[in-house]
Amino acid sequence: MPLAEGGLTFAYAIIMGGETVNRVGPECLGFTARLLSRVITAVYDDALADIGLKVSQFSVLSAIANREDTRPAELAKFLAMDESTLSRNVTRMCARGWLKLETGDGDRRSHQIAVTEKGMALLRKSYPAWQKAQSQLTQRLG
Repeated sequence: MPLAEGGLTFAYAIIMGGETVNRVGPECLGFTARLLSRVITAVYDDALADIGLKVSQFSVLSAIANREDTRPAELAKFLAMDESTLSRNVTRMCARGWLKLETGDGDRRSHQIAVTEKGMALLRKSYPAWQKAQSQLTQRLG
């Protein structure tokens, strides 16, 4: 069943000046993109659930594991995330032992985020589930 059936095509009515506008939902790119994002996130989250990981956490782990510059501000830009949101996620992931903060070279105020061995093991373990979700979405979305 294509994602468009039931999920993306429905009338979204807004009353404006006494007139009902039924096309705003389906025709609004922002509305549709956010809805599609939630649907895609749910597919990845379902695939990763048995591992105890969310796709947002998988993305952070993957980005840190594959980047040289892992300063929080640069990582937030790369992931298109608010710095405070990234900070909360990193704090939780550090508490679980998946990430660690390291002091930057020459500047004690500067930090780099690193994936721990436990985090790398989790990333390796989660890859087949991620790959399954990726294939499922590729088939459904084309």
